[in-house]
Amino acid sequence: MLATAAEFEVRSGGRVAIEWVPRTLKDFGMVSVEELAQRFDFIVMDHPHIGTMAESGCVVALDELLDAQVMETLAANSPGRSHQSYRYGGHQWALAIDAACQTSAWRPDRLSELPRSWEDVIALAEGGEVMWPLCAVDSAASFMTLTMAFGEACATRDDVFVSREAGRWAMATMYEVARRSDPICLTSNPIDVLEALAHSDSFTYSPLGFCYVNYSREDHSGHRVAFGEIPSKDSSRVPRGSLLGGAGLAISTSCASLEDALEYALYVASPQVQSDLYYSSGGQPAHHAAWADERLNVASGNFFAGVSPVIANSWTRPNGPRFAAFQNGMIEHFAQWYPHGADPDAFLDQLDRLFVDARVDAGGRS
Repeated sequence: MLATAAEFEVRSGGRVAIEWVPRTLKDFGMVSVEELAQRFDFIVMDHPHIGTMAESGCVVALDELLDAQVMETLAANSPGRSHQSYRYGGHQWALAIDAACQTSAWRPDRLSELPRSWEDVIALAEGGEVMWPLCAVDSAASFMTLTMAFGEACATRDDVFVSREAGRWAMATMYEVARRSDPICLTSNPIDVLEALAHSDSFTYSPLGFCYVNYSREDHSGHRVAFGEIPSKDSSRVPRGSLLGGAGLAISTSCASLEDALEYALYVASPQVQSDLYYSSGGQPAHHAAWADERLNVASGNFFAGVSPVIANSWTRPNGPRFAAFQNGMIEHFAQWYPHGADPDAFLDQLDRLFVDARVDAGGRS
């Protein structure tokens, strides 16, 4: 984003200057975007916040200001549902600029055959080779992916977050892998895991975590990390339901230079920038032009070819106005999941209560 801002300033002849202020990975998923919209013209944000932002009126409905054909083209060239995840209430509230989902990650120089099922992952963990990001944020994310591996999506009913059968299996799977793995997993995020894979020989495989092309690029300083399919409930099933991530670029309604802001947003999301400056500056593009570019695929160590089938079958979280608040509560709840892993019913009961309370606050389904 720093690189695109600098280039856009040059293109404007110095008339438009954009300064980006970073926030932490945790804050990206949890900090109130409504508060950010009061302070900044642009927000790079996570799609579950879209409904809250739309209902609060703090961001611009982009489809009302941009050409319909442009919007249709961006949607048609979206990896997975990256573009569509920022749509709510019939309007588009952000442009997808980063496409990601949970994938497996491994050291191709040390692991020749990937686990196909979660039973295979448990067996590999017995040998101390597995590192899984299971801090609270990523435990909650992996739980949602695992329920899809079981065969059920979360948040489809009003009275429970997920069926007890699917929830028990997901937590038991997390527990069986975690208790065989280094305890550091319980406080690790995806970057911690990828740093360990790239810069040490302590681990060879991670079953689930958000993917980062930076670690598979040919110019990466450490060992190359490969990304691809996630394990299935059993080896006979096709892996489906990886949790969609990524990032979108929204414009605040408080922006005083709306025309310039719209031009910059389209610039960043354009196929030319996504497949050139955005990638070359360390970004993970959200346009098919980049994902289908064999030059970039080679330069990324086969990242785009490996992740494409995973993101195509990914699962999108709800983005209604109360889901983001519920997700924050769920993440705090998952800070204590491990002690309940062997006997999860009380934990799942409380998760359901958090979910039902969020629905009641919203006056019904988000």
